[in-house]
Amino acid sequence: MPSLRVFLLLAVATLWVVVGVVVPGLAIQALIFDGLLLLAFAFDLLRSRGLDVEVVRHWPPLLTQGAVADIRVEVSNPQTRRLELRLREGLHPGLASAPQHKAMRLPGGGRMAWSYRIRPRRRGEHRVGPLSLRVLGPWGLAWSQRDVLPEETQRVFPQVRWEGKVGQLLMLAHHRSLGRLPQRLQGLGTEPYALREYRAGDPPSKIHWKSTARHGKLVSREDTWERGARLLILLDCGRGMSGMDGQRSKLDHALAAALALTRVATARGDRVTLLAFSDRIERSLRLHGGQRSIHSAYARLYDLEARLAEPAFDLAVQTASSLESRRSTAILLTSVVDLAAAELLRQAMLHLERRHRPILINLQDPEIRDLALGPPETAEDAFAKVAALDIVDANRRLGRRLRKAGVRVVETAADRLALEALEAYLSLFWRRRG
Repeated sequence: MPSLRVFLLLAVATLWVVVGVVVPGLAIQALIFDGLLLLAFAFDLLRSRGLDVEVVRHWPPLLTQGAVADIRVEVSNPQTRRLELRLREGLHPGLASAPQHKAMRLPGGGRMAWSYRIRPRRRGEHRVGPLSLRVLGPWGLAWSQRDVLPEETQRVFPQVRWEGKVGQLLMLAHHRSLGRLPQRLQGLGTEPYALREYRAGDPPSKIHWKSTARHGKLVSREDTWERGARLLILLDCGRGMSGMDGQRSKLDHALAAALALTRVATARGDRVTLLAFSDRIERSLRLHGGQRSIHSAYARLYDLEARLAEPAFDLAVQTASSLESRRSTAILLTSVVDLAAAELLRQAMLHLERRHRPILINLQDPEIRDLALGPPETAEDAFAKVAALDIVDANRRLGRRLRKAGVRVVETAADRLALEALEAYLSLFWRRRG
């Protein structure tokens, strides 16, 4: 590829030819100059192709959706002369909105590092194109281009790190699973953990009367989380979950919440069964605790995508009942966006309630919410507002009818989905003090 210097010299040669029309002999000299310039360009191109450059790319250990990741590219120059380089990193749109570029001047025998940041936008497996390198020839006339690193793929996982209350709950669950609870949590379960001497302020219900009679002094019972419970997570991957809420889809938010639930439940020692469905069963897995199970859940669900099909709630409930025959806490994560789906969901939840303790987590649709609350400006907006109000009203009726039947219903926005799901689950084991 010609450099800017070549084009400038060609412009000079062009002026030389123009002057040669008036001054005899200059035109021939200009043509000779053009020929020599082309020969010099070809020779410089060959020399630039022979210049060796060593490049190594370092990826972070984990890429997660929406989290900033630092990429580091190290470039080494084994030659004794300085090199002028241009690098181009072709990235999938799921990783970055545009390719990354870098120009550098690398001294002889030197090494430089190029660091850039990306914020992965989509989960799944994404292609990273070859890292392209352009090297300027010694005479500065030609750029030679080559691919110094081959094409590869990178996995982007759902949200792993959390802040705020969700992060605190995950931290406490993790420490409790390791037996290192840093602070006392009130009202957690009633499973006996240990006996100790009575302290002022302990409730009478915690006194262990048999040990008190045996030792001749008051002895209190310490309780810990109830363990060995069963959690069944049903994750809707149908059409309603394909809508966007901010930079992520509703399924992205729901999957991150489901995995946060899984981490807390397995840390508690509970058995978790996770079922993803659309108009068919997409994925199903059982977890029995431990970090290996959590890693397996992320590895099997990271590329889950929503299908543009109506969710088969009845099929999901039947499959879930066959996977978990014993009474469990069943949490269904979905987003009701049409009237027919609301009725099908109600019937499925009532069927689920016969055997399990169901909790419905209904994710609000931001577009429907905005249409229902916003003032219409045109006739089309008015019709859209009426349709949105019908869906909002159907969700409210669905919640009232399910609550009367004994089903807990939580309707929440995407930014509170994980917290609401965790609190709904843990509230089954918490006994708060007044």
